[in-house]
Amino acid sequence: MFNITVLTFVDRISCFYSLSPFLFNRDKRFSFTYTSDAAWCLENDRNSILVMMRQFIKPDAVDIGLLERLRAKYDRIAFFHDDAGGGIPRLEALPHADLFYSKALFRDRALYGRKLYGKELYSDYYHEKYGVTDPDYRPRAVETDPAQLAKLRLSWNIGIGDYPRDQLRQRAGVALSRMFGVPPVKLLYRKNRFDPERALKNNKSLYPVHARVGLISRPSISYQRKLILDRIEGNPLFLTGRVPQARFNREVANSRIILSPFGWGELCLRDFETVRSGALLLKPDMGHIETWPDIFVPGETYVPFDWDAEELAAKADYYLAHENERRGIAENAAQVYAGASGTVQERFSSIMEEICR
Repeated sequence: MFNITVLTFVDRISCFYSLSPFLFNRDKRFSFTYTSDAAWCLENDRNSILVMMRQFIKPDAVDIGLLERLRAKYDRIAFFHDDAGGGIPRLEALPHADLFYSKALFRDRALYGRKLYGKELYSDYYHEKYGVTDPDYRPRAVETDPAQLAKLRLSWNIGIGDYPRDQLRQRAGVALSRMFGVPPVKLLYRKNRFDPERALKNNKSLYPVHARVGLISRPSISYQRKLILDRIEGNPLFLTGRVPQARFNREVANSRIILSPFGWGELCLRDFETVRSGALLLKPDMGHIETWPDIFVPGETYVPFDWDAEELAAKADYYLAHENERRGIAENAAQVYAGASGTVQERFSSIMEEICR
């Protein structure tokens, strides 16, 4: 048996998505000890393998001294970067880990050697094209060494986890985890298994395009959403504005098309809420990204539009007018997602094997 320590930041994403394969692991070769205390790792932990999950996110600063001490203690360290985008704003951690996992990776690894404004490729795009700037801008580390970039691996994205969202229940789970440790949060997971056929059958198609999009505090990250809202303003086909989570869930479950822009990263919970609802996913082009589960095959599992959103309204119009095509893409996405969801344990065991070797 491999005894593995998981040093994790405790929040909603870690408890209900990123740690999900750990919490529901059925492979008896791997045993996990969870902590959020790096000092405990250094002073008390007897395991020789360390997984670091969502570290240095809050505060957003890499503690090199801590990494050096952990490196001296553990035989193996796997760093799970765990942001929602292809950008890696904590590349300073890469030399201190044996393997470095991410929910999404740039297909072109050379991008990790570029200084991207705002940390993502799309924020850099809006900065360069529209002059968008951030009041809290700071340059991020880059990496060009092939030996370091060879450590990059794809893990799993937020398609794996707890759906539909319930903010009160998930907040309770985070509070429980902070008091008693992470494992009890399993008790607060929903137990509904995804059924593609039922999802499409139950969708009543009450709304043409669900587009309840909010802005984000960082301008370069948020600019895409501003462009989208400008493009669809006054268009009666698009359902906009903010609503409570319960109403949001009901609307998503009964929409024909769901618009899911980028957020703090390209990947959004809404992507997978769309697929689970049997709706068509309409999203800015994801061609630059690798991720798993991959529900981003253009024209097959989602419909992409350009980053300036000039094609957005026309593509929505087209698929609203071509129901068979819309439904076919939604069905494909649901089947791909269901198939991937059924192989989580296999993928997780493979990743743990590589870490422990």
